[in-house]
Amino acid sequence: MFQRMPPSLPPSANARAGETMLLTLKKLIARLFFPVPFIFLLLAAGLALLLWPRLGSRCRLAGKILLCAGTALFLLLSVFGGGLLKTLTSQYVPLDPETVPAEACTVVVAGSGFGMAESVPPELWFNDGMLLRLHEAGRIARALARRGIDCAVAVSMVGEDGTEPKRRALEAFLGAYGVPPERIGLIEDALNSRQEVIAFSKLPGRKILVSEAFHIPRLMMLSRRYGLDALPAPASQGGGRGGGALFVIPSAERFMEGERAVYEYLGMLEYLLF
Repeated sequence: MFQRMPPSLPPSANARAGETMLLTLKKLIARLFFPVPFIFLLLAAGLALLLWPRLGSRCRLAGKILLCAGTALFLLLSVFGGGLLKTLTSQYVPLDPETVPAEACTVVVAGSGFGMAESVPPELWFNDGMLLRLHEAGRIARALARRGIDCAVAVSMVGEDGTEPKRRALEAFLGAYGVPPERIGLIEDALNSRQEVIAFSKLPGRKILVSEAFHIPRLMMLSRRYGLDALPAPASQGGGRGGGALFVIPSAERFMEGERAVYEYLGMLEYLLF
């Protein structure tokens, strides 16, 4: 039987500040390689080289090449971004709870957006991505409970809203799926996916790893690296869809899907290098 799962003990203030600064720096550097900033840099550099009056013909040629590269990258992502995301969302299928072995388990949920707002019920204090993840976690927990399997749900959430609002929102949301408060755990000190996986590995029972379909491949990559033997449970198969006569027309939606895929692949590259 699982006991009530308390929040993880927070690190010292200095250690927390150092980790936050390092993470922020890494994210700032990574952002430069996101499609929008990267394309902007290519176009800005191309225009500067092309229009600067004192530069020679070689610099103007380089400017034209940069302008063409930026434009081509924008068009490629606007047309094929959905396909790039599909390479991630198609790797794992939604989990069938009937296939889970009959042993104690913890459904672990990777964190997303949370924001307390007294004008709406606590169960709606999550962004769309987190709602998808929590719905899937609740669905799995309810199905396992019907099979008589001992199951807890642990959710990673950071932010400055405090422990009590987060727990209140989780208990209100997961309570609709029959998950009692004593079976709900809250992890507040995991600042990125790497730290989440390490925290999940310390929880009891078999782990069922829940996140959105495009994020699951990166989490499973980390799970293999840090010895977390988890069952993948993508919360949706959305994104990466295309086709039809309008497929060849550039789309802001497909560009955003491509940007999301680039974010995930950059994260995987970081884990390979560090």
